[in-house]
This record gives sequence, C-alpha cells and structure tokens, in this order.
Amino acid sequence: MSDSKINLTKLRNAREEANLTLKEVADMTGFKAAGTISRFESGSRCIRAEYLMKVSKIYKKPVDYFFD
Repeated sequence: MSDSKINLTKLRNAREEANLTLKEVADMTGFKAAGTISRFESGSRCIRAEYLMKVSKIYKKPVDYFFD
C-alpha cells in the first residue's frame, strides 16, 4: 500500500491557478462555507475522495496530481 499523501500546497495552488476563490469552490462542491475549503487546504480537515474527485474536475487536474 502506498504512503502517498495529498500535497496541500498543490491543492491550494490549483485553486489559485483556476482563479477561484474559496467561496466559489465551496459553492461548486456543495459546501456552505468557504472556511471548509480553507480547512481542507490547511490540512485541519480530512479530505475525502469525493471532494478530491470534484476539485480534480473543477481545477482540470488529474487526481494523482494532488499526491506526493
């Protein structure tokens, strides 16, 4: 089994490259608050596969892009 972890810097950078705000990503992924997305990007909230698959499509990046 792989010990790959989500690279939080890549997660944030992909959002910024897509020119999206935390609020916009929250709206697009079904979360009520931008703070939730901020917590994902800071690592203070666990990222589920479902969220990662959604942002992969939104940011136009393959899912494996976000892993080290």
